[in-house]
Amino acid sequence: MITPAFRTLSRLAVVAGIGLALAACDVGKEPTGGQDQGANADPQTGSDGNLHPNADDIGDTLRVGLRAGPDGFLGIVQNSATGQMLSSLIQPGLVDSDFQDGKLTYLPLLATRWEFSQNDKKLTFYLRKDVTWPDGHPITARDVAFTIDLVGDPEVASPRQSSLEKMDHEEPVTVLDDYTVRFNFTVAYNHTTMIANAASVEIVPEHKLKDVPRGSLRTHPFHKKQPFGHGPYTLQEWKPKESLTLIRNPDVKTEPPAYIQRILIRIIPEYQTQLKALQNGQIDLMEAISAKDIDEVKTWPDVTVYTKGYRFMDYIGWNLQNDLFKDRDVRRALTMAIDIKKMIRALLTFNGHAYGTQAYSTLTPELTAYRAKAPTFLPYDPDKAKRILRDKGWKPGPDGILMKDGKRFEFKLATNNENPRRAQAVVMVEQDLKKIGIKANIEKYEGVKFFARLDHKQFEAALAGWSAALFVDPSDIWATPTAKEKRPFNFCSYSNPRVDELISKGLATSDPEVERKCWIEMQNIIYEDQPYTFLFWRSESFACNKRFRGIKPNVLTTYYKLPKWWVPKAEHKFKF
Repeated sequence: MITPAFRTLSRLAVVAGIGLALAACDVGKEPTGGQDQGANADPQTGSDGNLHPNADDIGDTLRVGLRAGPDGFLGIVQNSATGQMLSSLIQPGLVDSDFQDGKLTYLPLLATRWEFSQNDKKLTFYLRKDVTWPDGHPITARDVAFTIDLVGDPEVASPRQSSLEKMDHEEPVTVLDDYTVRFNFTVAYNHTTMIANAASVEIVPEHKLKDVPRGSLRTHPFHKKQPFGHGPYTLQEWKPKESLTLIRNPDVKTEPPAYIQRILIRIIPEYQTQLKALQNGQIDLMEAISAKDIDEVKTWPDVTVYTKGYRFMDYIGWNLQNDLFKDRDVRRALTMAIDIKKMIRALLTFNGHAYGTQAYSTLTPELTAYRAKAPTFLPYDPDKAKRILRDKGWKPGPDGILMKDGKRFEFKLATNNENPRRAQAVVMVEQDLKKIGIKANIEKYEGVKFFARLDHKQFEAALAGWSAALFVDPSDIWATPTAKEKRPFNFCSYSNPRVDELISKGLATSDPEVERKCWIEMQNIIYEDQPYTFLFWRSESFACNKRFRGIKPNVLTTYYKLPKWWVPKAEHKFKF
């Protein structure tokens, strides 16, 4: 999945935690808040001392500025993070999720409950019996099975195919009855990861799509024009590259219901233009405030800044198919030549506050159970880096650039040109490497082209980033690619037999302690090998107009529990 700024490791990494609880269309209730809820009732003060909404507060418009719009609304073929976020407001999903105290947990949604078999290889979901598609057709277990069948069909070429990797290839899903569906896994492993794989995509309607040619889903109206779903919002209007309007769905009741009547999304590609629109009150919400701007935005009277935890990581990937980077000691020398702490101070630290921390692996430090204790980082030591390279046969040439066997230590360092932070970072890397006699030639590409080049390994070195999953499945990045398993995100062509063993073992055990030891050892080995120069994890800050209440920053998503956001009626800016 690609966004202009980063590559993300999992669908649930993007959309989890928006917090939609489905209820029957005919039995859902509007919120009552407190006692004496008349037409002019005020928000109620709860036992926690905070204001809580009531039915009279439903209304207003949340105006969001985004750098890019969705690629479509069918989760089985989506690539963009924006599309995934919006689909979760419109389409039905099996489960909701939350992230607290370093752990991802799952909550009922379309599924009221679930259970594992005694051998932990079968996961059964029990579905609500009172939820329908917009045409009144019930949402059933057959829709779930049909969705999974589409995900696994090569003709569909779904980006979610890897979620089925450890399911039975002949029968990944069994429909037990209209409202009971079982996922059949070939191995038992971490329950959270198993649920994440089963619930990796929103459900689609079998009765509407069963006769549609599967290779045409990316152009189907449900994807490109009008989504067909069951959620607290429906799509009212979509002007590609300009705007989208979502309205509160009057035919679907949720518990609690959505309070905001309308969500207007404006596509504003330029960061500074978005920032100005936020300041001028033309938008209410801006997703990603640069660390350098946070203190200023905090001074704006109508805006609140919220900061989430570590979800986004920047790294330099070395293409191990390139002769320059095949030697592990050379890669370690490259890392020792780059002043990562200085980079964090320059790019992520403002007024004494650091919005980032040095990275050790692709597992976010938010997953505290798998965090290596007191990781030992390679030091910034350019003199030692020079000695290592000299011992490997690299000597200064006539112009000071290192040479070996007549070849200069010179390469192309690529990044995506929409990202100002990375534009500064590659210059700092270039300057640091120049000090030890290595020439890095900076290349910048438009985001889609840049990520395509990573996919096809058409790079020498690349400064890129990940948005990390909140459950652990490192196979697509670090397992050895094979003819059967291409490992599309293993851009660097990394291969280590012991890492392969640990990944296989970690993804084949339901024992938390065995799994934890596997992931910690795996991280240590990969760090020692340095296929990446791991740079930093960074927190992300977003800003929203102060009239919106109920916003609780969470590492899951900017839009955490969005249906619970609300505006007191007296402060409504847009009337309906």
